[in-house]
Amino acid sequence: MDAGIDWSSGTLYVRDTAALTRTSGAGRSIAARFPGSRREVALAWGAACDQAEKGRTAVQLSLADDQVRRDREAAEAERERRLRELGSEVDQRRTATKAQAGTAAGTSRTAVILPPVPSAPPPVTGPSVPPVPPAAPPRRLVDPGRLRLVDPSGIITPLKPSASGAPTARSSGYSPGTSSLPQPRAGSAIPQQHTPPRPYTGTEQEKVALDVVRKALATDDDWLRDLRAQRGLGADAVDALSRFYELKAYKDAEPDTVLLTPAEFQRAAENDGFFLVIVSGLEAGTGPVSVRIIPQPLQQLTCRPSSSVTVTGIRGAHSRVYQLEEDR
Repeated sequence: MDAGIDWSSGTLYVRDTAALTRTSGAGRSIAARFPGSRREVALAWGAACDQAEKGRTAVQLSLADDQVRRDREAAEAERERRLRELGSEVDQRRTATKAQAGTAAGTSRTAVILPPVPSAPPPVTGPSVPPVPPAAPPRRLVDPGRLRLVDPSGIITPLKPSASGAPTARSSGYSPGTSSLPQPRAGSAIPQQHTPPRPYTGTEQEKVALDVVRKALATDDDWLRDLRAQRGLGADAVDALSRFYELKAYKDAEPDTVLLTPAEFQRAAENDGFFLVIVSGLEAGTGPVSVRIIPQPLQQLTCRPSSSVTVTGIRGAHSRVYQLEEDR
């Protein structure tokens, strides 16, 4: 027998715990107490056990959902903390820079005498010449020195919910192990331009993008080091706190999808202090210049592996955005 009951002591004995829920086990032993309804009692015991198991499973699923929600909220709170901490760092550096500039201006005031402006020569008269249509303005990159921040504190954008209403944070599925990526060498590693002359080059665009990021974060070359010429590093820059920044520079509107090289994907997966930075509007006249800083990008963006790694959802990521515009 799989199960038996000692009614005098009120004890149920089973050979294994599985017999507790079987009709032929504990169900039959209990049913022996009801001679006129043994079959019905045994079946009722099995149904009761089945309902109890379903209820326990439902509770477990509910607890699992609660844990997923708590994990998601904790991750969002951690990203919010990092973005606010980054903003506080920027505000402190900007305040210190303004104080130093004010002290320097107060101690060095000099008068500048401008030379007289020569009068314009009289117009030359002659046969009328049809006006020449104005040439199209040359394409050029924005001048970071002429840019000013619309909001020096930037804007924190929340994680955009999915169609189901739940935030779109997700895991990259990458399990970091021992890193094979190189460590940043001492000093800077600034790439040199070797391509034929164009209105502007990709290297020049990247350099302007890095200067715009430095302006947004109120940093200098020493705080945010340019490491673009160090191949295989998986990041374009590193700051004094050993946080890595991968820059994606665009001449016009901000995209929602960018490509990461395998090294950049690995750096983002292995380093918790990794920022994906999207800089857009770098060609003069194409629109506002924008700097979007995304912490933990692989936990927020949708990853689609290819020869590189495509990450989608840039505009809906939990990030800090700085808008800049040219002085007129």
